[in-house]
Amino acid sequence: MLFNSYEFIFLFFPIVLSIYFILGKRLSGTANAWLLLASLFFYGYWNVDYLPLLIGSILINYLIAGWIIQSRSRISFAAGLIFNIGLLGYYKYFDFFLDNLNHLGANFEFLNVILPLGISFFTITQLLYLFDCYEGVAKDHDFINYALFVSFFPHLMAGPILYHRQMMKQFKNPALRLVNWANISQGLTLFVIGLVKKVIIADQLSPYVNLGYGNTAELDCITAWLTAISYMLQLYFDFSGYSDMAVGLAKMMNLEIPINFNSPYHANSVINFWQRWHISLTNAITACIYMPIVKYLKTRTLSHTITASFIAFFIVGIWHGAGWTFVIFALLNSFGVVVNYIWKYYKYSLPKFAAHLATLFYILVTMIFFRAASVQDAFNVLKAMLGMTDILFPQKIVHFAEVHLGLTLQVGDVPGTLPKIVFIAALLIVAFCPNSNQLIKDFKPTYKWLAFTTIGFIMAFLFMTQPTEFLYFQF
Repeated sequence: MLFNSYEFIFLFFPIVLSIYFILGKRLSGTANAWLLLASLFFYGYWNVDYLPLLIGSILINYLIAGWIIQSRSRISFAAGLIFNIGLLGYYKYFDFFLDNLNHLGANFEFLNVILPLGISFFTITQLLYLFDCYEGVAKDHDFINYALFVSFFPHLMAGPILYHRQMMKQFKNPALRLVNWANISQGLTLFVIGLVKKVIIADQLSPYVNLGYGNTAELDCITAWLTAISYMLQLYFDFSGYSDMAVGLAKMMNLEIPINFNSPYHANSVINFWQRWHISLTNAITACIYMPIVKYLKTRTLSHTITASFIAFFIVGIWHGAGWTFVIFALLNSFGVVVNYIWKYYKYSLPKFAAHLATLFYILVTMIFFRAASVQDAFNVLKAMLGMTDILFPQKIVHFAEVHLGLTLQVGDVPGTLPKIVFIAALLIVAFCPNSNQLIKDFKPTYKWLAFTTIGFIMAFLFMTQPTEFLYFQF
């Protein structure tokens, strides 16, 4: 079931929300149990075969967490790490590991394991909880609330990544189980903004991106640039759209979950980009990887900062997937962050505009490896962007150049049709418009808000002919 589907918008969520508030008013203690059942149904709707995996992961982590809370021993914490990393490694990385061994001369058969939806997110969520238990931060151990914290359907498939200490306070507050029309209107606005991002922008760019990355050997310079930039826009509007919808859904239930984006394409450095993009993941890795390494190294010298940063951001990169494209993506981001720290340490600087352009170009290159099906495909795109293939122009541009400029350009059949209005609108929105967090900062339900939300929903509804999955579901 997708957030951008008829059954979710008109059936599942209205029923869940209505019963949640009915129970919250009359049987407050059962409202969270209802949300837990709804979340498990939501996950099982995708593929019921993987529902036991989610439930089993929750049960085992709950038992390990109790062990950690009681003993605070390294053995109990290590058991939690081994279980969760082993589970994620088996489903996400094991075939990649076997493939590389086979290239070295081994002859293993692939397991052909299908990656369960959301496993990266519900695994890292529980790792964070075990970390908090070991640090003595998390002491609450109510099973219903814990299971809801892990499986809460707005964040289950693609985040934002939640912290136990943040959510438990809310789950235990009976006042939050009563209808709050201000929160409903604000959450609905966020949901509509996310829906518009997904179905009107991201999904319209998808066919052009898929065609370009599916035929990288045929790209010329111009189409390679357009394909790479289109994916950069598609990924942002798709993932930030999901995050807006998730935050909006939780808000309608009076629950606050973290924002995940803050105008990342306004960043003026690689570090600043990751402070704005997938914020919950960056914060999680910083808390659980970067800071423990820094503490272990004791003195915070430049070399220690570089070491901790490189390891942390390499893990951020390979967390997204198994394959050499993701390894290169991880290395590029780690290298970019390290250079950024060195640059700051020696107090070098660039003009703001130049720093912004350099950051965008570097992120564009990393995202080519993030999207490409193979390393060769990624290099094909980069070679075309650098002009190492033909530079072809559409017939209209060739004709204009000949008639008005006296230039002779090479005409070619440019593959695919870029949705120009959507592409230009996406660029303008990213460059000049306030982000969704800013739009609702001083939110007040007025007639203008009602008109905006209604028009946005109707437009999105007209584009919802065949709902598509969110891109981050594959990670």
